[in-house]
Amino acid sequence: MAPVKLHRCNYTFLHTDLDACWRVQRALDEQGIAYEVVKEGWGKGKRPRVEALSGQSKLPVLELPNGEVYRAESKEMAERVRAGTLPLS
Repeated sequence: MAPVKLHRCNYTFLHTDLDACWRVQRALDEQGIAYEVVKEGWGKGKRPRVEALSGQSKLPVLELPNGEVYRAESKEMAERVRAGTLPLS
């Protein structure tokens, strides 16, 4: 099965709750879930790869092993990762 892919912003050095992508990445780390980081464009500009994948341009986006794509507000995404309600393995 393919690994989880975390499509996130390029600001991987920013480790604060102000960074929506970091919220989800930290939740994956806390749960010990292996993932691949896929860096997407800077800021809130166009992200054609993300738009093709999820139908919109906001980050973060999780590409799950079963092929499902999951996007929600980062706090909700992190809560679901911690709760174990996503098919992440």
